[in-house]
Amino acid sequence: MQVAIVGTGFSGVAVACQLLKWLPAGSTLTLFNASGAWARGLAYGTQSQEHALNVPAARMSLYPEDPQHFLAWLQARGEAAAGADFVSRRLYGQYLQQSLEQAALDHPQVKLNTCIARVERLQPLDAGRQQLVWRDSVDGRTGTADFDRVVLALGHFAPSPPLPALAELPAPLYANDPWAAEALDGLPADASVALIGSGLTMLDVLLSLRQRGHRGVVLALSRRGLAPLGHRANELPPPDWVLSPALLAPGLSLRQRVRRLRTELRAATDAGCDWRDVFGALRAHTPALWQQLSLSDRARFLRHLQVHWDVHRHRAAPSAIAQLEAMQHSAQLQRRAGRLQSVEQRADGALRLHWRPRGGGALQVFDAQRVINCSGPGSRIDARSSPLLWQLQQQGRLLPCPLGLGLRVDGRLRLQDATAKPQAGLFYIGPLLRAEYWEATAVPELRVLARQLAERVCEPAGH
Repeated sequence: MQVAIVGTGFSGVAVACQLLKWLPAGSTLTLFNASGAWARGLAYGTQSQEHALNVPAARMSLYPEDPQHFLAWLQARGEAAAGADFVSRRLYGQYLQQSLEQAALDHPQVKLNTCIARVERLQPLDAGRQQLVWRDSVDGRTGTADFDRVVLALGHFAPSPPLPALAELPAPLYANDPWAAEALDGLPADASVALIGSGLTMLDVLLSLRQRGHRGVVLALSRRGLAPLGHRANELPPPDWVLSPALLAPGLSLRQRVRRLRTELRAATDAGCDWRDVFGALRAHTPALWQQLSLSDRARFLRHLQVHWDVHRHRAAPSAIAQLEAMQHSAQLQRRAGRLQSVEQRADGALRLHWRPRGGGALQVFDAQRVINCSGPGSRIDARSSPLLWQLQQQGRLLPCPLGLGLRVDGRLRLQDATAKPQAGLFYIGPLLRAEYWEATAVPELRVLARQLAERVCEPAGH
C-alpha cells in the first residue's frame, strides 16, 4: 500500500507512527512538509525554552495505548521531570521527532520517505487513489506520484490581520505571524509594544519578550480583555468529579446547557472542589454536546461564549501565569478591553493606535514601536490560508464549515465533498476538525483520532 501524509506537525507524526505499525509489510509511507521542520508545526516549533506545554507531561504521550511513553522518554535522556511538570514545548518537539525516527527503526517492513515539498494539487483516480502534484522546496521542481491513501494533516492557519490597515504596514513595524522568527527581531529593550489579543498567543509573546530582557511597556488589547487562566500547580491525579445527568441530558438548547453548567460549577465549589475539575470531567463529553447544538446555537456560542470557554478550558502552565502576573504588577503589561479602530505611522516611524474601550467611551491612544497580531490561529479556508484546501473546495471536493471552523468529515475522518458525500481514500486530521468535534486541538484528543485514522487507512478499499 502506498500512503501519503501531507503535513508533519503533531497530527501528521501521530498518524505516521501508528501507520508504521499498522501498514502491511512492503508498504511505503511518504511524508510531505514544505518547510522540512519535521515533527514541529506551530506549537512545537518554538525555539524558546520559556514556552511550556499547557498540559502536564503525564498526559502528553504520543500513544494512547502507552500513556507513559513521554515520561519514559524524558527519563531515558536524564530529564528531571515528573508527571505533573509542564516541560518546554521545544523539548516536546524533540520527543515527537525522535519517536518518529524510532518508529521507523522498529518497523522496517514499511519504507518511510520524507519529501520537503509543497503539495499543490490532488487529482482523484480510481478506487479512492489520489495523484499528488508537488513543488520541491529546495530546487523548485515539480513532481507527481500516485497513492492508495492520502491523509491531510494540515494544521493551524496564520491569523488574519485584526485591522486591514495593519497589513499595509511594513515589517518590522507590524508582525502578522507572532511565531515567525523575525517577529521580535531588532526590537529595542525599552520599545513600546502593542499585542492585539490577550490569550495564549499573547502569553507566548510576553514570555519571549521577557527572555530577551525587554523592559518597555506592553499593551495587550482584546475585545473582552480576558487573560489566560492557569492550571493548578499539581494537576495530577486527574480529577474525579462526576458530572450530573442533568448537564449531559440530550436535546438542550445552548442557553439551557450554559445554565446547567453554572449550576454544576456552583455544586463543585460547594463540595470543596475546583472549577477545573468540572471542565476536566466535561472534556470527554464535549464533542457529543457540540454535535447536539443547532447551527444557530453554535454561532451564538462563537459570538458570546467562546472566549470564556477558551480561557477556562485551555489553561497555561503555572510558571507562565506567574510571569504574566509579575508583568502586570510592575505595570509593564497593560491589559485592556476594547477594539482597535485605526493605526497610523508617525513622523518618527512609530505607530499610533486608536482604540475604543469596551462599552464605549472616548478613543484611547497608544504609541507603539511594534505591533504584533496575537489574535490566535485562523481556521477559515481561503486562497491565502491554504491554497491546497481552497483548491479542493473550488473543485467541490471539500465541504467547509459554514461558521469558518474548518471542514467536514464523516465518522471515518474521510473528507466530505460539496454534497456531504465521503471520499474514499482521502482523510483529514488536525485542528480543522473543530467543525465536527470542537475538541480537536489538544494532544489527548488528537492522539486517539490518529490511532483511529490509522486503522481506517489500513482497511481494504470499499470499506
